[in-house]
Order: sequence, then C-alpha cells, then structure tokens
Amino acid sequence: MSSISRSPGRVRALSVALSLALAPLARAAPAAAVAPQESEPPVVLPEVEVRVPRAEVEKDPTASATVVTAERFEGEAKDVAQLLATAPGVSVTRYGTLGQLATVSIRGVAADGVKVLLDGLPLGTAGGGVDLATIPRQWISRIEVVRGAAGAQFGAGALGGAVNVVTRGGQVGDVSGEATAGAFGTYAASVDTVAPVGPFALFAAASGEITEGDFSYELDRTPDRPGGPVEEKTRVNNGARRAGAIAKLGGLAGGFRVDGLAQLTAGRRELPGSPYQPTPGDWQEDGRVLAMLRVAREVRPRLTLAGRVHGRRDLLDTELATLGTEPTRQRGGAIGVEVEGGLTHGVGVLTAVLSAENEGYESEALGGTRDRAGFAGALAEDLLLAGGRLRIGASVRAERTGDFAGVSAKLGAAFELARGLALRASGGRTYRVPSFAELHLEQGLLSPNPDLRPETGAGADAALVYDGALGLLSVGGHAAVYEDIITYEPASLGHFRPFNTGRAVVSGVEAEAATTPWRRALGLALSGAYTFLPTEVLRGSPGVLGNALPRRPLHRLYARAAVSPGRFGAHVQVEHARDQYLGVLNQETPLPDVTLVGAGASIRFLRRPALALHVEVDNVADDRTLVDGYGNPLPGRTWMVTLRAASSQERTR
Repeated sequence: MSSISRSPGRVRALSVALSLALAPLARAAPAAAVAPQESEPPVVLPEVEVRVPRAEVEKDPTASATVVTAERFEGEAKDVAQLLATAPGVSVTRYGTLGQLATVSIRGVAADGVKVLLDGLPLGTAGGGVDLATIPRQWISRIEVVRGAAGAQFGAGALGGAVNVVTRGGQVGDVSGEATAGAFGTYAASVDTVAPVGPFALFAAASGEITEGDFSYELDRTPDRPGGPVEEKTRVNNGARRAGAIAKLGGLAGGFRVDGLAQLTAGRRELPGSPYQPTPGDWQEDGRVLAMLRVAREVRPRLTLAGRVHGRRDLLDTELATLGTEPTRQRGGAIGVEVEGGLTHGVGVLTAVLSAENEGYESEALGGTRDRAGFAGALAEDLLLAGGRLRIGASVRAERTGDFAGVSAKLGAAFELARGLALRASGGRTYRVPSFAELHLEQGLLSPNPDLRPETGAGADAALVYDGALGLLSVGGHAAVYEDIITYEPASLGHFRPFNTGRAVVSGVEAEAATTPWRRALGLALSGAYTFLPTEVLRGSPGVLGNALPRRPLHRLYARAAVSPGRFGAHVQVEHARDQYLGVLNQETPLPDVTLVGAGASIRFLRRPALALHVEVDNVADDRTLVDGYGNPLPGRTWMVTLRAASSQERTR
C-alpha cells in the first residue's frame, strides 16, 4: 500500500482503499519517531511507494476501510468507541458511562466476530469479544477499520472485519499532558514524553481516570405502551476507574529496524444491572499486560525479513450476586511468534507470513485450565498494473487453532477511472473459531457445547470513491451470508446451550464524506458517515425466519462540522440510529430512535509551548430516556473540560 499524504492542518476522513487506488498521487507522510510503520525506509515501485515491512493497515490494500485519526478530535475526551462511531458500517454498543463495557459490531457481525488489535497485536478474551473500554483513550493515534471478511489478512475471527488501534508516538523531546474533569464525578489525567535511548527513541505514557457514574434517568416500566408514566431514577453502582502505562521503543541499530512495546492497564467497574433488576453489589476487575519485540532487516535490495515475538497476560475477576458470594476468577493470555518476508518484484510486492501462538485461560467456570495452539501460513500479493491505474490485492491464509482448521481468502481490485476518482471492489470468505466460553463455560444458566463448529462468512463489496481538491466522497454497497452462527438456545433443566443453528444474510449501503471549504478563512471542516444495514434471518422457527437480527440499527448517521479560526475552535456533531429490535422475534416495539447532539469549543492560550482549554458537551438536549441495545439507560447531558499542554504546537480542533 502507498503512504497516505496529509497536507499540514488538513483534516478529513481517510479511506484506506481509496489511498491505494490513487497511490500515484500520494506523498509520504511525516514519520513519527517511534512508529515502526511510518519510519522505515520506503521501497519505490513504478508509480507507487510501498513501505517494507508493511504496516498493519496495508495488509488489506483493496478492502473497504477507514482510518480515524485522533488528531481530528485533539483535546476532546473521545475514547475508542466514540472514535469508531464516526466510521460507516460500524455500530458501537455502550453499556453506560465512561469506563463501562463498550463493544463494536461491523456490518452486523457481533463483537466476537470482529478482530481487535492494539498496534497490530490481537487482543482476546475467553468469550471472544474485546472490551474497548480497556484501551486508554489518551494513547490513541489512529484507528484503522477494515470492513468485510478480513481473515486472510488478520486471521480467523475477523468475520465482520478488523479494528487496529495504533498508539501514539512522537519526536524526541516531546512532552505533553492533560487533565480532565466532567459530569458524574469524572476525573482523568495523563502525561507522556519521548526520550532518546541510545540509537532508539522511547515513547512513555501513563494515564488514569475515575468516574462515579451516578446519572439520573427516566424509567418507563411499560416501554411497549407509548405514553405511559415514567419514573425519575438514579443509576447507582455504576462507577469505574482505570489506570495504565505504555512504553514504545523504535529505531535503527546495526542495519536492523527494532521496535518494542510494553503495555499495562488495570481497572475496576461496578455493575449496576438492569433498571428493572438492579445489582447494587456486583463488580468486575480486569488487567492486561502486553509485550512485543519486532526486528526487521533488508537482507537484499528487494528482500526484507522480519521477526516478531509477543505475549499477553489477562486477569478478570467478577462478583455477581446471582452466582454466589465468592467472585469468579479467570487468568489467561497468549504467547506467539511470527516470521515475515517481503519480496519486491517488477509490478508489486509478495509477502509471506508464518506464525504460531498458544492461547489459554484458567477458571473454575471453564473446568480448569484450557489452552489451544494455533499455527498459520499466509501469502499476499499486491500488484500495480495498467501504468499504475489498476491495483490488485490477493491473499490466502491457512490456519489451525486447536482442533479447528480452515482457509480464508480475499481478492480485491481498485481502478483509477479519472484523476481523483476510483472504483474499488473486493470479495472473500473467512471463519470464526468457537470461543473458550462457548466450548467450555459452565456458569449459572449457561452450559457449554464442545461439539460446536466454526462460523463462516462469505461476501463482497464495491464502492465508487472520489478523493481530490474538493475533499473525499465514498459510496458503496456490500452483501454477505453467514453460516453456522452460534446462538444460545434453551436446553435441559432451564439451561441455555450454544448451537450452530443460525444463518443470516447482511447487505447494505455505506457512505462517507469529508471536505474542508474555506479552510484558510475559517478552518471549516465537514465530515459525515451513513450506514444502511438490512439483515435477515435465513434459518429458524416460523416466528424467527425472515426477521431482522436484533440490536442492528437499520439506519445510522454521523455528521460533524468544525471551525478553527485562529486560536479558537468549535464543533458540533450529530449521531442518529433507528429501526432496531431488542430480540430476534421482532415482536416487541422497536427500540426508540436515538439522536445525540454534541458540541464543543476550545481556545489556545499559547502556541509554543502549546496550552489549550477544551470544553465539550454530549447529549446537549439532555434526553434521559435513552437506552442501549439491551434496554439499559444511558446518561443525559454530559460535559467534559480538558486542559492540555504540550511542548510542541498542536491544533485546537
């Protein structure tokens, strides 16, 4: 994939697929001192610049993808879930205020079918899905969202797509910090710096946040009968706190490119339960240690080799009143090794990857210690043809995880129709291995099923994309069929057990746009994303067959306008979701439409060193009837005030 150019101060949504289709027009972006993907010397092919070893987002050069840069929201207290909500095809489920569980669905596929990575390293849990709230927001540089079957590039589990959270870097000597105070007893602080360590640059950061989470809301005890009486309630046992630290090392030594990462995060959250059945004593504690070392070298003028070792250790303790007075304790993690080779030839780059990993968890609810080894081999070819106007990407991955084996494949193309206008299309298939919980978890009313099969998915998409002087516009459609979907169904003695009984088709339209008119006069930036996502159940009882999948909004819209004239900045944004059901029977009244309006302002007191104050308000209308996809209340008007200081100049956006 080519590098993506960003002129100084230009803010816009970036499409990975578009940047590839228009590779001849791209220029190299400024390199961060400790970001391995952006600081390695490029290998130049005809009409296109390719960086070797390839960055994680470049694994899928013709896919439907969006890069959300945190720089667009500098100074705003937006976490991973809120940044993801700005991309099309993505639906985020939040279970309350700051620090509470947040998960992501891509193109209708649940969280356990979305691969989540941190700096290219896969995160995981015994249940399969990843809690986005465990990634501190202050570390985010950008989020790379790949939509569609992405298992050939990211491995089994990327059934609906993949999300790669790339953490920040910087230049040697940079120092920055921020302090935040907000509604519902919320406070946060962070500090980071970049220092030289021999031939390397070391980025180090620490952060912490706490919230009481005691917001008021209106409870409708008869939601299926509009106009009924409502009660004013206060959400209790809803607090959360989290702290973390990260260190990234990168540089050249003896002809080798060396990159290292160490990350630690821990948190505790209270679990308030349903508004109809509150749980005032439930809680959860989690922790994660992540480490990685990667070494790369150009062994010949056209051949680059790289090796990576990584490890992850997880902790999860939960106390639920329904399961007794003693907390359930779970320990787990993974360790792996990967070898990659990249060969540059006349019209492209051929990449081969071999990897091995062992993942396991220990818990009484899982029946003791459970682990499984994984092995994978992948090939990817990026070709640039027709004088640089046609880009073809093909990849295949064979994988074995425990007793499960499968093949993922992807083929895509991007063709430049005219200057700034491209047509992109891709198709592929992949699968998801049953999680440890689905295979082994025996807890409460849940029973395991060791006879489960992997879920599979196959689909295709296409889009017409413009990226030129007027900005960016992408409009496309997609369709996919998912087989052997794992669903929990009633079993003996009132228990629920997972079975491969589901089959569904998901299709839709995705659009995103960004432009910067009157940039020099007002610093005006406009952006938006729209998702139309019809879903249909293809297998089930007569009452289920043909219904829509639950908790998948049919329509979702995001729009934002921002100005930054001089030292002042302001923005307003709107999020709207509608037409979704709580259950697969679709018998209940659809969940209420959700419209959230947010606004913010900022002022820069100093340019160098930078000192700025940011104020933002979410849910400006103070709608206290909002609920998540499971009917749990969401907070009303929420405000945050952030004071940010940095040794280098930053924009107030």
